[in-house]
Amino acid sequence: MFALLFMFFGIACGYFLRNTKAAAFFCRLVMPSILALLFCMGVLIGNNEAIMNNLDTLGLQGLMLAVATMTGSCLAVSLIVRLFFKNGTAGSNEKESASPENRQQGNI
Repeated sequence: MFALLFMFFGIACGYFLRNTKAAAFFCRLVMPSILALLFCMGVLIGNNEAIMNNLDTLGLQGLMLAVATMTGSCLAVSLIVRLFFKNGTAGSNEKESASPENRQQGNI
């Protein structure tokens, strides 16, 4: 329940911070934050003796589950970006896409 409240608080903050420099800053923070969470999860799994001792029995199932989860997540994000973002990239800004530099480089 706490996680959902935290997410809705983030949505509200994003709504009020849109079209500001703070929004662009948070867009750049997404990937490093995900990587940090994955690293922490790896540390917790490596520190769990029960998982490490049963790795031979859990290994293939765990690997298949992890690959399926990551593949599904990537496909879902790709679909969402294509459906809901104009330029096909998350975090892009209309002001950035219409800049003279992008027009000269043929990015529009």
